[in-house]
Amino acid sequence: MAGINGLKALFKGAQFREVFEQFEEQTNNKFLEILQYLGEKFVNEARSNDTYKDRTGNLRSSIGYIILKDGKIIESNFSGKKVGKNKGAEIANEIKTEYPDGYVLIGVAGMNYAAAVEAKGFDVITGAAPEVELLKSILSEI
Repeated sequence: MAGINGLKALFKGAQFREVFEQFEEQTNNKFLEILQYLGEKFVNEARSNDTYKDRTGNLRSSIGYIILKDGKIIESNFSGKKVGKNKGAEIANEIKTEYPDGYVLIGVAGMNYAAAVEAKGFDVITGAAPEVELLKSILSEI
């Protein structure tokens, strides 16, 4: 028996679903790779920035990121001094509640004085995040 307009499918619906699910998994994995790359680049650039004196090491240690998928943390990077990394992770966890859906990359400097250091003209994380607008632009086209 012929299909629609004389065409007959040579595959079953289950095969199509399987191929689609594989494609979706590969796409999600690649997207996660990109977010991890951007997160690591953010952390490396921000921590290596030498525009201010970090007397305790806490400010640089509070710089890190988390990646969310549907509101759950699937990757993170906070390392260094305990006080700094704990504060950075705490701030990122507070911010994550604002993003319950999709993939999200959150980069932070968690110490409460990070903004004050930036306000004095020192670059804590601002210079490490120029790709944000580029990423938004790319994602808006998808």
